[in-house]
Amino acid sequence: MNLRRCAIAALFAVCLGQPATAQENEPSIWPRLVADMRLVDDEQPEVRRWAAYYARYPDSFQRVLARAQPFLWHIVEAVERRDMPAEIALLPAVESGFDPHARSPQQAHGLWQFVPGTGRALGLHTTRDYDARRDLVASTEAALDYLQDLHERFHDWHLALAAYNVGSARLTTLLRSQPDAADFWSLNLPRETHEHVRRLMGIALLVEMPQAFGVSLPAIPDRKTTELIALERPVNLQRAAHRAGIDEALIRAYNPGLQNLRNSSGKKVLVLPNAEAARMRAALASERFPPEGTAARNVVVYVVQPGDSLWQIARRYDVRVRDILRHNGLTDAAIIRPGRRIEVPVSS
Repeated sequence: MNLRRCAIAALFAVCLGQPATAQENEPSIWPRLVADMRLVDDEQPEVRRWAAYYARYPDSFQRVLARAQPFLWHIVEAVERRDMPAEIALLPAVESGFDPHARSPQQAHGLWQFVPGTGRALGLHTTRDYDARRDLVASTEAALDYLQDLHERFHDWHLALAAYNVGSARLTTLLRSQPDAADFWSLNLPRETHEHVRRLMGIALLVEMPQAFGVSLPAIPDRKTTELIALERPVNLQRAAHRAGIDEALIRAYNPGLQNLRNSSGKKVLVLPNAEAARMRAALASERFPPEGTAARNVVVYVVQPGDSLWQIARRYDVRVRDILRHNGLTDAAIIRPGRRIEVPVSS
């Protein structure tokens, strides 16, 4: 992990450690989750074994669930809208440890750990500026779409979760070779696949019965602690963050899919803590967008030299003076002095 990723991960950990996440006597999200659990079976020895395993490391277990705080409410909402079992909202605990910056040796990325091929098949495209696999909303919707498709194919949620791990084609082959298997638990599956489902059920059992295993759950309120801001047009998030007084590192911490804050093109969703989201909305409301149908633009940062005029700069980059004025929030009477940095919007 390079220094930049370390810094972002550290900031993310600090953000989650801030005390303003749950207030005393505030309803917790855990009872809501437990009320809609349909898959966990505390009589399965392997489920209890995994629950006991996580309970032996309560600090690590707490850290994993605490990392879910900015995202869990949104994921639970999405799962409930689709009438899916609540245990599925905990799947990122197994996949990524609820770390949106997670990356596996197989190049699986994000909360739901999509490899490039699966991501593309599900519409999660990757460019130099954006990786949809690391986008909270895009990756969550894709993961739930995929799981619903797998459930329709196999008619069993445990099998759908197994196929999420091993792939639907291979699971189909394994099922055909075991026509007499009574249920998921009696199937002969790859160890990794069986453990994948058992680990999820073990985590769900701990969430359902924490006191039975001597663990406590982190205080995560049953409300939004982060806001989702729809970005409908291209926007320079670096400039908007400066206007809003928001550290760019915080934007990157909550939005690892955005790899270029200066050129956020296309429709995306920005995730920010509630207070910062309010300031960002105000900054975006004052952002000057190009008219619909205009060409996509890149930005060149130009340092004004002695003797320069806006007309000369515009001529040098083959743009209009009014475009430079509009992009930088300047008026016709603006005076540009040597040493000033201005942004020149040039056609891509």
